[in-house]
Amino acid sequence: MTTAPSKRPDRIAGMFDAIAPRYDLLNRVLSAGIDKRWRIQAIRSLGLTGRETLLDVCSGTADVALEARRTGAAARVLGVDFARAMLRIGVGKIAREGRTPEITLVQGDATNLPVLSESVDAVTVAFGIRNVERPEAACREMARTLRPGGRLAILEFGVPRIPGIAALYLWYFKYLLPKVGNAVSKHSSAYAYLPASVSTFPPPEVFCDILVAAGFTEIKAVPLTFGIVYLYTARRA
Repeated sequence: MTTAPSKRPDRIAGMFDAIAPRYDLLNRVLSAGIDKRWRIQAIRSLGLTGRETLLDVCSGTADVALEARRTGAAARVLGVDFARAMLRIGVGKIAREGRTPEITLVQGDATNLPVLSESVDAVTVAFGIRNVERPEAACREMARTLRPGGRLAILEFGVPRIPGIAALYLWYFKYLLPKVGNAVSKHSSAYAYLPASVSTFPPPEVFCDILVAAGFTEIKAVPLTFGIVYLYTARRA
């Protein structure tokens, strides 16, 4: 049985700050480029019209925020993350694309979002909710910031349930991914943390219960790429 890793905010923020310079490269390499497709699916699931304000929690280097503007899904994006170095890279990417007026990044904690209640139309989280020490508190905060009827889309890693694929995936995740991550980022603990954090994150049915308790309805857990990733969608009651 895998022991749940420490998710103390200062530890996690420090870890992501350390790997920030290689974070985007490793995302592309370790997912074989599929991560962009997953983000696009999450944004499309929100059913936005291009006039809305989107809150991107655990925004990191702003990949979701930028995709939401490239596709014209949202008029404005506010990204929140507690890792300063990740945000700094995100700010640079936003500036290079000339999208500074449309996207704002701020440092903040997912369990205490620096956002007014009922002030945004949609919320996204891409591969960040499992890194939050108290995910149930973060889900309540996201519900608080959403206007009634607002939409939520969360991407998070899962474990495939098809036997052969599950075995191959778990081997990759346990043995190969940490070696590649360490070789590129020079930060061994970060890519040992990743498989541990995924294997100890609540299974889809349990995480859906957390969303219900936070005040969401119409909750779905959709497996993507054989269940390597789940797309959770919901509506704020």
